[in-house]
Order: sequence, then C-alpha cells, then structure tokens
Amino acid sequence: MVNDGCKAKISAGSFMLLALLAANLSAKERADAGQHKKPVRNMPEIDVTDVGTVDIEQETNIFTSAAVANLSANYGLASGWDLGLSLLNGQFVSTAVPSVSFQPDVMLNVEKHWLAHDTQLIAGTQSGLGLLTQATVFMSFSYLEYQRHLPGWDTDIDTGLYYANAALAGFQSVGLHMNIEAPIIEKLRINGDYLSGSNALGAATVKLLYPVVGDWRLGLGVQRPNVYAGDHWVGLVGIYWH
Repeated sequence: MVNDGCKAKISAGSFMLLALLAANLSAKERADAGQHKKPVRNMPEIDVTDVGTVDIEQETNIFTSAAVANLSANYGLASGWDLGLSLLNGQFVSTAVPSVSFQPDVMLNVEKHWLAHDTQLIAGTQSGLGLLTQATVFMSFSYLEYQRHLPGWDTDIDTGLYYANAALAGFQSVGLHMNIEAPIIEKLRINGDYLSGSNALGAATVKLLYPVVGDWRLGLGVQRPNVYAGDHWVGLVGIYWH
C-alpha cells in the first residue's frame, strides 16, 4: 500500500506471497517431489520502502500438520527502486513426519515505483531458487500493480496482474491481484488480499494489523486457498517492522 502495505516477502503472505517444481513438471509431480513443503501463498510486499531504510517482515503460515516461515528484508534505493531478499516456504514444524528439512525458497525481490500524488504504479519481480529434497528449481513471480490511497478514508486499494512460472504455481499462470487495507477502530486495520487462479498461489487472505511497540506491527489472519490441497483454511501470524 502507499502507507504500510503488507507482504509475503515474504505479505503475501502474500505473500508473497505460497510446493515448488521445475517449470516442466506437472502439479502432481510437484506435490510428489516436495511432499513435505507447503505452497507459498504470501504476496511480495508491493510497497515503497523509504530511501536508505530497511523493512523486515516475518509471516508464519500455520497448517493442520505444519508451520511454514516466510522472512523478507527490503531496502529502499533512490529513484523509486526497492531491493530485497526473501527466505520463503521454510517448513520448521511438522506433525506428519519425525523430522523436516527447513529448505527455504531463496528469492531476490526487485520493485520499481512511479509515484504521483496519492497513486502509484509498481512493476516488480520475485525470482530465485526453490530448495526441494529431490531437486533445486528456478521460480519466478512478476507483477504490475496500480495503487491508490484514499486520504478521506485512510484506505489503500491495489489492483493488478501477476505471472508465475510452473515451478511456483504448478503450471504457468496469469491472474488478477486485488488488495484493500482500511481502518476499523483507532489503530486497528484490516487487510484483504486476493490472488485469482486455480493454481498453487490462488488464495484469499484476511488479516488484522495492529501496532504493538515502536515501528512494529502484529498481524493475525487466515488464508483460504482457491484449490483444496489438504487445508481449507490456513492460519497466519505476522510481525512487521517498518
């Protein structure tokens, strides 16, 4: 968002962003190769980072039998550029198997922002390597977003398009992204995020955001995948430092 957006650099999630396979593998093969990893559904932050400052976000996805960590750090460069590094989809708890390998997806995040009053146009990409038990695969997620801040309501609205390769989404996918963040009472805000598509990324996320101390915010929410893959609902706990 123009002010305090959410990540998966993760939002996402939402997010950034969400199991991962090589681009030439089918969704079923993807699940077989990474059977102990959960899909990344957290969106990248898609938010401007002030020049010379760092934003850090940690989101944990809580599944029925596992917990998955998504950590991102982003740095604001001059001329509207943001550069970041994310360790996503790192499973650190499982009740289904006696031990799990953390094996995060290592992603480089690059965004370009064009600002104009209360609006901005953003182009970005999140690309890197998915570390699976049987293989290392290249993943890529790109997006183009239009954001608008409504000062009268202190509300942020995003609409955009995304492209994800087969290693990330199960098959090459193009879809829509929508996000809205608005105040509820005092400092409490609600954030709703939606990625279209019947793939490993498609999902709806709703979370509450509240400042806890200093520049830290706490997020609590739920995600609902568009396609059932073992969990109809996924819990989300996030901590954000801007």
